[in-house]
Amino acid sequence: MNDGPVKLLIQEIEDYLDAGSVGLYEFMWILNSEKVEGSKDDHRRLARQALDHLLLQKRGHLISLMWAQPDTQQDLNRDIRPEDFDDPQEDIPYVAITRD
Repeated sequence: MNDGPVKLLIQEIEDYLDAGSVGLYEFMWILNSEKVEGSKDDHRRLARQALDHLLLQKRGHLISLMWAQPDTQQDLNRDIRPEDFDDPQEDIPYVAITRD
């Protein structure tokens, strides 16, 4: 495990959670914007490690949302899939972490 990028990601997501829900796709955006080296699969592994840490520390819980429709929030009732870290698409639910 590369602790540096995971710690950075956890810190960034914690800051974003203060403002609201954070889509799992945003984990990938942060890794890309910070120019963390590695493939998409490497970034997914780092993102999953950060997400697992946040969930284990009870810093939030997972929900399902529809793009541009904030009133569609529902608790997530399934396991996380690798594609949950991909960019959201219209009319397809995406996964986010939230504190509320």
